[in-house]
Amino acid sequence: MSSDLEYLTPELVHIAREAGKRILAVYHQDDLGVQTKADTTPVTNADLAANAVIVDGLNSLSIKYPLLSEESAHPPWQERKNWQRYWLIDPLDGTKEFINRNGEFSVNIALIENNYPLLGIVHIPTTDITYWGGRSLGAWKQEKDGVAQTIQPRKFAPEKEVIVLGSRSYGTAEARNYLNSLKAIYPGLTSRKVGSALKSCLIAEGQADIYPRLGPTSEWDTGAVQGIVEGGGGVFLNPDGQRFCYNMKESLINPNFLVLGDKTIQWQRFWPPHS
Repeated sequence: MSSDLEYLTPELVHIAREAGKRILAVYHQDDLGVQTKADTTPVTNADLAANAVIVDGLNSLSIKYPLLSEESAHPPWQERKNWQRYWLIDPLDGTKEFINRNGEFSVNIALIENNYPLLGIVHIPTTDITYWGGRSLGAWKQEKDGVAQTIQPRKFAPEKEVIVLGSRSYGTAEARNYLNSLKAIYPGLTSRKVGSALKSCLIAEGQADIYPRLGPTSEWDTGAVQGIVEGGGGVFLNPDGQRFCYNMKESLINPNFLVLGDKTIQWQRFWPPHS
């Protein structure tokens, strides 16, 4: 299967970049076409335009799998629970960042096999940087049309610095309390707020150490970046310290999760005991 993935990757990168161009076309307009969905989350013309590009692109590939996208009708659980492989898509991850025009949003495309990411693609439209990876592929970063470079997380070195990432748009009291407890252990700890899937990509390329998510996300928010983090050698864990998984239940809402670049450190040290 790894040869199939290597064959697919350039096509997927192309699809993600084309979706990114459609997003930027809307980003530079005065009217973003913001609407509120039934779940009270925002959606814009860019979400819908990018979704159309990705769905058309994936359906045109020689290899056909079912699709689950945030911005398309969601197949019922009775149907998707039988899927062995499928595409998991967030055409515009970080819609709030997009609306706030801070540049920190992404296109996320993952191929899930038997409940785990096989391959993930994350494209950042504003910088034209693309990340991709999977356990059998390693992890890669390409800047614009440059040569793709391998990336990997850094070793945890608390005697030098500890960088913890958090969401720019979402914050909970639990997350703040947790950050304070970490600062008590590591007084020199630095916390940074970053939007969208870029947080986990920064872990994967060694720019930060820890990303704890204490608050709601959906499966399409994490599938692609988990592939990249795992490809680089990091870990993406649920509150029990197990590998994060997908399509195991009717709800598409994720549990809390923890992203660590250095998988040799004890994950329990970085997880609130009450989670």
